[in-house]
Order: sequence, then C-alpha cells, then structure tokens
Amino acid sequence: METFKLAVEKREQGKKSVKAVRNNGFVPVEIYGKGLESNISGSVERKELIKGLHTPQGKNVIFSLDYEGKEYLAIAHELQIHPVKDNIIHVDFMTVSEDKEITIVVPVTKQGRSKGEIAGGKIFQVVKEVKVACKPADVPAEIVVDVTNNEIGDRIKLSTLPYPQGVRPVFTQDAPVIVINKGRGGE
Repeated sequence: METFKLAVEKREQGKKSVKAVRNNGFVPVEIYGKGLESNISGSVERKELIKGLHTPQGKNVIFSLDYEGKEYLAIAHELQIHPVKDNIIHVDFMTVSEDKEITIVVPVTKQGRSKGEIAGGKIFQVVKEVKVACKPADVPAEIVVDVTNNEIGDRIKLSTLPYPQGVRPVFTQDAPVIVINKGRGGE
C-alpha cells in the first residue's frame, strides 16, 4: 500500500492559535478515529498537504501521519475550503486500519466515444462520484467507464460499473450513471 508521509505538529486549541498556525504556512488538522484515546489537534505544512492531495489518488490518498513519534494511517475525511481565497483552511483526518474496509467516495470518468454518439445521440453522465467499500490498499483513484460499445438507449448503472478487484459498490438504488439518449430531432 502506497502512503503519503506527513508530519503533524502539536497545536494549542483556540482562535489565536489557529490564526498563528495559518499565518506560518500550516493548516490546522484534527485526527480522530478508532485506536485513539482522544482526538489529536495538530497542524501540517500547507505545501506538503497539497502535494499529498495532488497524487494520482487525489483526495483519497492514504496519509501516514507522524505525530510525536507515532504513525497513524488516515484519510482526509473532510476538507474545509475558504469561500473566497479557495485554499484549504482545515482538515479532519480519520484513522484507518490496513485490514478493515472503509467506505469512500470515488470519481467516475467516462472514456471513449460511444456508437450512440456517432449515430447522432447525446451522452449524459448523471453521476460523477460513487460510494465504494474496500480496504485502504485497494482504494481506486477513479472508476473509468469505456462507453465505445454503447448504443442509443443504453444505460450504464451503478451495479454494472467496472469496479477493480477488492472494491464493491455501496448503494441503495441501482441508479443510472451514464445514459445515451437520442439527439435532437432523432427518430
């Protein structure tokens, strides 16, 4: 399993502390989850965090957090983004275990040009992300759907997506992800 190492420094609680952390090029973080006696309040270097989030795994990267000599495997459970400056202002990390499944949201990408589009139809991607369950080592960067053999009227549903081995879908209703319809004025 590939992880991205990130050093976590201890920080004090309170607005003044958080402001000082941000002014020094760090992002305040909270680490929580099973195996921790209590939540950990810390900070990570903004540049290193952004490097980790720009790996091929995207926001689903597994971080190896080094806090006071202990290593914690975690995912970035929630990112808070500044509404105007568009930068990360806070991260909640959730610890994970290598041998236990986690539920995570993964982007869906369509690939190719369908036979339906070539015949004049329109293709619509209704769902952009899907929820999956897998072990941290099996988290996919994305689910890629090849649409080249699909005709007008075809629907690709959640249950028929090409999930990698060790990854299973989590859904209550088998909704369509990609739909190929007739184009304007089509018969």
